[in-house]
Amino acid sequence: MANIPDQKYDDIFRDFLSEVDPIRLKEPFAETLGAFKKEDTVLKYTYIDVVKMAGHACPTTAGAFLCCREALKKLYPDEIPIRGDISIEIHGEPDEGVYGVIGQVFTLLTGAAPASGFRGLGHKFKRKDLLKFCLKKNDSNTLSFDFKRLDNNRTVCVTYDPGKIPFAREKAVRLGELLEKVVWEAAKKDERIEFQNLWMEKVRDMLVEEKEMNRWIKIGEKNE
Repeated sequence: MANIPDQKYDDIFRDFLSEVDPIRLKEPFAETLGAFKKEDTVLKYTYIDVVKMAGHACPTTAGAFLCCREALKKLYPDEIPIRGDISIEIHGEPDEGVYGVIGQVFTLLTGAAPASGFRGLGHKFKRKDLLKFCLKKNDSNTLSFDFKRLDNNRTVCVTYDPGKIPFAREKAVRLGELLEKVVWEAAKKDERIEFQNLWMEKVRDMLVEEKEMNRWIKIGEKNE
């Protein structure tokens, strides 16, 4: 195995990624099995954790992180959310568009897993089938997700509309041109750098600036 330089590992990422407000959760399963030194430990999940899991940073994973964070704020206004005590329904199929990637982000953050998830320890800590995909869509122009607390059945519906994320048209056009060159390995070094900077600018606008976020992420209570 190659030697890793002696440095803080997350320093390899762009600085703004560490500025993103994290998601804090309790994980009673890990506590029960003795992973923590102390009781009532609170875990911190960052967007950098999402980048490590997905292998990249992009508007899709950024949007998934923000949707999850804002949903948990709504469900647990005065409490620390409980990982594994949340179910999620995604209104779309796992192999349709970006729904599968979003589902992976939700699983990382909340513990809610599809059919391949942990079956449980006796009658506790089941993660299997807490994340489900369904054909029914609330709106064909937006992505929508239902987050439910399993202890009280309180549910919120999150709608995410990537088309409303503000980004200058000329930048979007240029980004598309550069993306094609990068994919086909036809980009020069300065074009690759320009592409990366534009790509990360949009991600930063979403995660740090949260530009007009109330226009592209909306959360409402759902009556069961």
